[in-house]
Parts: sequence; C-alpha cells; structure tokens
Amino acid sequence: MVVTASGDLPGRMTPAELQDLLRQALGRPELVVDDIARTPIAHRITAPATGSLDRVHVTAHDSEPAAVRLVVKVLQSAMHGLPPHIPLADRERIAAGIPWRLEAEVYTGDTGQRMPPGVRLPRLYAALERPDDRIDLWLEDVDPAEEPWTTADLERAATGLGRLTARRADQRLATLPAGLTFLDHLVDNIRHWAIPGLRSEQLWAHPAFAQPEVAALRGDLLDLAEQVDSMLDSLHAAPWLNTHGDPTPMNVLRPREDPGTLVLIDWGTTSPGPVGWDLVPLAFGPAENGTAAPDDLRDRLAVAVPAFEAGLAQDGLPQEAGEVAQVVRTCALLRYPFTSLPGREAMGGGLVPDDLPGYARRKATFVRAVLDVCRPPTRAW
Repeated sequence: MVVTASGDLPGRMTPAELQDLLRQALGRPELVVDDIARTPIAHRITAPATGSLDRVHVTAHDSEPAAVRLVVKVLQSAMHGLPPHIPLADRERIAAGIPWRLEAEVYTGDTGQRMPPGVRLPRLYAALERPDDRIDLWLEDVDPAEEPWTTADLERAATGLGRLTARRADQRLATLPAGLTFLDHLVDNIRHWAIPGLRSEQLWAHPAFAQPEVAALRGDLLDLAEQVDSMLDSLHAAPWLNTHGDPTPMNVLRPREDPGTLVLIDWGTTSPGPVGWDLVPLAFGPAENGTAAPDDLRDRLAVAVPAFEAGLAQDGLPQEAGEVAQVVRTCALLRYPFTSLPGREAMGGGLVPDDLPGYARRKATFVRAVLDVCRPPTRAW
C-alpha cells in the first residue's frame, strides 16, 4: 500500500507513474513501490522561477529491498512567482528576462560530463515538462555532512571550481539569453534601489540605522557608490568565463557516503562572469548568512584564491598573477556592502526580523569586514 505523508506528489504525479519512473531510472523493471513520503523542504523560496521544493522518500522492493531519496524542484516561468501586485506589464517584462529553464538544461545537458574528478551534479532521475510552463526536476537527495567546513574542504572546493571553470570555458547554454549575466542583474538592482535607499535621510534616521556601528558605515557606502561604474569597468577588462553563480557552502554538498566528493546544486544563476566570481559566495557566504564569524575572511581567501588559480592552471587556463584576487575584491564590494544592511526591512518592505536592531548590527559587522578586506590599501591574501 502506498501512503503519501502530505498529500499528492509534486507535479500531480501518481504513485504508479513514480513507480514506472524508478523502474526505468534504476534499471529494475520488477520494482514495486511500497511507501512514499513527501515532505516540503523548510526553505524560504525567494526566486520567482522556483515553484516548490520537496523531499520524496520511497521504499520499494523486487528481489531486494530498495530505498530511494529524491528532491523534487519545480521550475516555473517567473510569471507564476512574481507578486500579483506588480502591474502585469512589469511582470511580463521581468519574467522575460529570467531564463527559468536554465537549471533544467544544466542537468540534462553536458555540464555533468565536464565535471573534474571529485565534483559532480546530483543524479537526475527525470526532468518532466508540464504544459503550464513548469518543469519538475526529480533529483537525488544528497545526504550532506553537517560538520563545519575545514580548511581542506575549502581548498578542494576552490580547486574544483577552478577546474570546472576551465572545463566549461567553451560551453554554451541555449536557454541563457546572449549577454545576460547575474553580475549585470546585481548591478542593476544596486543602481535602481540599493544606492537610492542608502542616500535617503529617512533610512539613516531609522533607529536600527542610527545605531553607532551601523551609522558609521554611511560615509563609506556613499563613497563606494561613486565607484560602481569604475569597478564594473575593471571587471569587464578581466577574462569572463562560465560560472556556477552561487556556490556558497550550502550549495556545495559533502555527501556522507562519499566524503571525497563534492556535489554542486542550485544552478539557477549560472552565467558568464569575471574569472573568480565563484570564489565570492564560496569564501564570503558563511559570514554573510551568519553561520560563521567575518573575522576569518582574510584567512579563507588566502586559501581559496590560490586553490582556484591552481585549478584553472591544472585544466589549461592559467591567469596572470593577481588577476583573480582583484576580481574577487571588486565582486565582493559590489555583491555585499550595498545590499546586506536591512534597508528594505527598515522601510517597511520584506520580512522584518524579530530583532531588527540586532540583525542590523550583525550585518554591519559583516559589511565592515568586507570593506576592510577588499578595499585598498589591503594586505595580500
């Protein structure tokens, strides 16, 4: 008897269809599904092109028992996920610029074949397109180690990303519109809302921003705002290559059953970027999301940058000395200081933290660390 723990399966798949899918994917034509448990993943979805995330765990048997752990990620046209209060014309314009099929192409195309030893994608069981502009990705549910990352983990992740960058140098993704990059999207957001917000007297009068450790950033951020164009120009002078887009340690999984391998997930922002872009979320991500203190950023970068450079060189794409480090500094200054402080939350937008003043102080500590590590004069990593 098949039982689902929380209603129907993703994509309105039936238990019989799931049984057929597993028979084909596993090469076990006599497999019989005994039980199915579906559990929504506790994750706040902010990307309009992600419809839902669920775990589906299956127990089955033929001549032997089988247990299959799956994650189902539903990709969707951004029209489905953009807030309805946005005018229709604006939603259509925004949705047209979001390549929602991109992650499906990563899993069904040749990206997996380009992975260096010790790095892989999660196994794809099926990519099922629906007629309502949705695609259901049935993926392996990787059981990751929860132990804190070691220096060795960081080094091998940076090396692997460097090697993968070189191996993807000539890759073309058909679902990624020409000229579309995550960096350009980031800079567009900075110019249109982040910097205008930081120039607002009302923002800095808010009690959370009037705190000394937050208010002390005002002059630095406004000075940095004047340098956005020159920073972007310097990045366009660097080599641009295919990136993962967001390889924070949360998206670089260390499977318990195979600790020598890294599994790269969440490819929704893959696009060309300046060489070294992927090191920014890898090195800064834990401090940005509050899972690590920012006072070790310099030490993390001292490990990650040389390892990434070594990975590039190992697969035939060496860079000039200092090129990657300079790109990382510039990208970090664009990615974090303007958008890390809770400006929208203070002005009544977004999800306001329970302790907004404390949250603002923590973010201010992170922003100060980024500025200290990345702005000249700075010590070498």
